[in-house]
Amino acid sequence: MGAKTTREIAEFVCDTRFDDLPKDVVDYAKVLALSHVGMTIAGSTMDFGNKVIQYVRSKGGTAEAGVFGAGFRTSADNAALVNGNSAHATELEDDSFPETMYSCGHWPAVFAMGQKLKRTGREVLEAMIVGYEVSARLGLAFLPALQTGKGPYGALAAFANAASSAKLLRLSGEQTVNALSLAASQAAGLRRQTGTGAHLIEAGFAGRNGVCAAELAALGYTGTATILEGKDGFGDVWSNCPEFDLHLGDEFRMMRVGIKKYSCCFGTHRNIDAMLDLIAENDLRWDDVAGIEHGINQTAAHNFLNRQQPTSEEDARFSFAHCSVACFFDGRVFLPSFTMDKVVDPKWHEARKKVTVTVHDELPLGTYENYESPVTITMKDGRRFERFCHTARGSPDNQRFGPAEVLKKYHDCLEFAGLFSRSRAEQIADLTFGFERMRDVTELCELATYPDVVARTGSHG
Repeated sequence: MGAKTTREIAEFVCDTRFDDLPKDVVDYAKVLALSHVGMTIAGSTMDFGNKVIQYVRSKGGTAEAGVFGAGFRTSADNAALVNGNSAHATELEDDSFPETMYSCGHWPAVFAMGQKLKRTGREVLEAMIVGYEVSARLGLAFLPALQTGKGPYGALAAFANAASSAKLLRLSGEQTVNALSLAASQAAGLRRQTGTGAHLIEAGFAGRNGVCAAELAALGYTGTATILEGKDGFGDVWSNCPEFDLHLGDEFRMMRVGIKKYSCCFGTHRNIDAMLDLIAENDLRWDDVAGIEHGINQTAAHNFLNRQQPTSEEDARFSFAHCSVACFFDGRVFLPSFTMDKVVDPKWHEARKKVTVTVHDELPLGTYENYESPVTITMKDGRRFERFCHTARGSPDNQRFGPAEVLKKYHDCLEFAGLFSRSRAEQIADLTFGFERMRDVTELCELATYPDVVARTGSHG
């Protein structure tokens, strides 16, 4: 449906029902849910995941929703905060482009509110899909914001979580308008935070703020009913777009989410695909490599991928140089590739000097995917191996991942965390793949919250 106002967006949220959702969208949402659960549990054991767990644990409060992997409950808003941060700490979050929206900023709120309210799996899936559609369509309408230093993935997710939480709370149309309006005053995200803890926790802030907006609206709190449209509305202030027309539900944007397989910025993934392919196809050895060159556009260089010698684990996940070296040294690019030991290791530091990133002014702007990014590996004997990378595998336009691929990613995440037995991991996966049959999502949330192998004694880092 076309939506040009805050009220029309609220109508879409209130009126859309589970039976209105296409089966392929529901099935893909379940795959994304398992991907998210895995990364959240893995992130709960990482240094920056553990810091926010400590923060939330110290606050106490009503035990409404589980903190995945951490073995305790907290309030729904704080559960959304901490679980969003944990998921994003891995940089394994699944994204849609060009709106640059991430699922790790959306699932935590629907899991937390679903558990608090004891909602069915159908209701949680319905809320997630509808909420994601709202934020992704806003992201498409407000694309200019990305070029002015804004981070839509964090800011616009607040609207999604307000919408999803309003739906789970079964708010009226007027209350949902107020929830969206209250979210507008909390919507924030800054592109320059990438490579830091602040970038990670923006996903958590979006969840916490969306839950807060909906719960305040449920209590009768109000906001401007036309907050998104018109002069000085959010669209105008955020991206110089006072007018918009969202095609909500015409083709659900959840189907445009690409699943990440490497624990680093999505903008590196197609290049990593090419690197690993070239290494395997030609039996390349690091000692024989003279240099590696990646060609990218101005958007990627300016926004994210401009780190030659990273200074932290988070920084390394946005470094082409570090990711390239990991392809050779580790043979894969996953969570163990981004430790502080490897960031400061003299061998890795020296190796990263062989990697260069060249900005091509002729390449299209405003995108991180879907343009020809060249990768060239030059050997000491003069041989050159080149590949042009368009879209990463796992993206909607290139071998979209299904249950089998995501199940492997999920098990790799749980193996990294070391908190759950294989039987418990399989139980969680079975429940997630049968999401719409759950009478109460609490069962799934409880299994993901309480480890059955060891008590938490520390974290990766």
